[in-house]
Amino acid sequence: MSPFRIGCAPYLNAKPLIYGLEKQALFFPPAELPERLRSGEVDAALAPLGASLSEEFALVDGVGIVADGPVKSVILAHDAPLSEIRSIAIDPHTRSSFLLLRVLLENFLGFRPNYVPFSERSASRLLIGDRALAYRKENPRVTLLDLGEAWRDRTELPFVFAVWTVRRSEAKGKEIAALFREAKRLGLAARGSIAKDKSEWEYLTRYIRYEVGEREKAGVARFCDELRVLGEKAVVGKELLWI
Repeated sequence: MSPFRIGCAPYLNAKPLIYGLEKQALFFPPAELPERLRSGEVDAALAPLGASLSEEFALVDGVGIVADGPVKSVILAHDAPLSEIRSIAIDPHTRSSFLLLRVLLENFLGFRPNYVPFSERSASRLLIGDRALAYRKENPRVTLLDLGEAWRDRTELPFVFAVWTVRRSEAKGKEIAALFREAKRLGLAARGSIAKDKSEWEYLTRYIRYEVGEREKAGVARFCDELRVLGEKAVVGKELLWI
């Protein structure tokens, strides 16, 4: 098929999924990807799950950025017990992770702190992606809540952080989906060359998973249920189109 444009976040965990497609990739913060797809600036996007649960999008089956326990790169750094947190500074690049944090705190623990811009001073901060990985290295003694681990502990399900997403109106959606599944196969085999050191190798092989199967879809369905409790719109079940 003719070349197409893909949108992706510039994070280490995405590299195995764009293996061989790097020349077609445009890089944006995760929170911007759904709108770039919606506007037609890109033909597909490795978009945050929380922003992809729409009737206008189809999700590529079998591929995603997933954690079934600790994820390492989506963390809440805090210096007080969770129940005593008054405000949390939110990374401006996040969408799914912010919604997941709200589910964990508001739905599961029953309290709602103030969510403030990242530029504001706050002892608690939500960090994602490579910024979170760097923060962990630089601040080994800070108390952290790993959101992937917290979700798994509560639900016994994996959490899908991002999925390849296309517009439902895309005529070549199934062809694009097949290419992404092949890129994943090649990228997983190439993780040894993608990782620059032992810590990156461990992250890409021990913590990040790339398969989306029935358990992962059950996790997506549970997340949709929790979003509706928050008052957020999310499609689910037969309304959610996997291609």
